[in-house]
Amino acid sequence: MRCSGRRAPPPIADVRRHFQFMVAVMRTLAWAGILAPLLRLGLIGVLGALHPGYSQSRDFISELGAPDAPYADLMNFAGIAAVGAFLVLFTLPLRRSQPPGPLRTLGTLLLAISGIAFMAVGLLPCDQPGCAIELPSRSMQAHVLAGLIAMTTQSLAVLAFGLRLVAGSGIRWYAAASLVLGSIAVLALATLFGSGLRIPMPGLAQKTMQVSADLWVLLSAVLVLRSSRTGAQR
Repeated sequence: MRCSGRRAPPPIADVRRHFQFMVAVMRTLAWAGILAPLLRLGLIGVLGALHPGYSQSRDFISELGAPDAPYADLMNFAGIAAVGAFLVLFTLPLRRSQPPGPLRTLGTLLLAISGIAFMAVGLLPCDQPGCAIELPSRSMQAHVLAGLIAMTTQSLAVLAFGLRLVAGSGIRWYAAASLVLGSIAVLALATLFGSGLRIPMPGLAQKTMQVSADLWVLLSAVLVLRSSRTGAQR
């Protein structure tokens, strides 16, 4: 008898175990999307309240990691660098949960770049009291550049996903919320940098962008976890 050379298909039980394993991995990574915004926004609120003279509307987030801040290392490593790493991890389950298309690819890439840039922001904190930029060092210049890249790419990532979702046939309220939050983040950032940082409350503009983008990450992570729970039960 001649052998056809074809492999027998894997048993259904093996396929099911592999599927359940992948669902468990994606579900675990989706928790990074829960931790990132809660960690960042929580530390901004708490450490801002513990920093004498710090103003949430006037001062930038990076000033919580300046040398004169009481909990600078905690902010830089937990509130910025770790959050960036969580964002990179979250792109894996996020991409699988979004409808396919060029905007999904663009949004995933932008969010990954944002996460990497936030890691650089935290690992290269501003090295002058109050993050003064009159005589910036190379480390300070790298910090500012990485921050600009991080905030811009995260805002554009949310907007890209929002545009893709609105064009699709998924959850309508999620699509609308994504588009609104992405638009707010981009407009807040455009207002901040378009004015050359000379608006009356630059800290408020930055935090409006950050809260909008992070709320979208949190909302998306909750939906990814909900869908993965449904998939695991199949």
